[in-house]
Amino acid sequence: MELSQTDFDILNAIKTGRVGGGTLINHFVDYCDNAIGGHPQPLIDAGLIKSDGTSVDGLTDAGLAAWQDYKDKHPVA
Repeated sequence: MELSQTDFDILNAIKTGRVGGGTLINHFVDYCDNAIGGHPQPLIDAGLIKSDGTSVDGLTDAGLAAWQDYKDKHPVA
């Protein structure tokens, strides 16, 4: 899955701890909509975000790899 900037920002919110493990899905969706401008469900469905269906539990190994790959391809100047 090729990440967009918005996808990366959603994963980055989890990676950097702005969204902590155990955050309820509805709060996470609200945060993504309001602060990032995107919806996390496609990332959950793609297996990049760990979720038990009610809460966010971090990034999967695939999510970490996608986050790192995007970061490597788009270095901040």
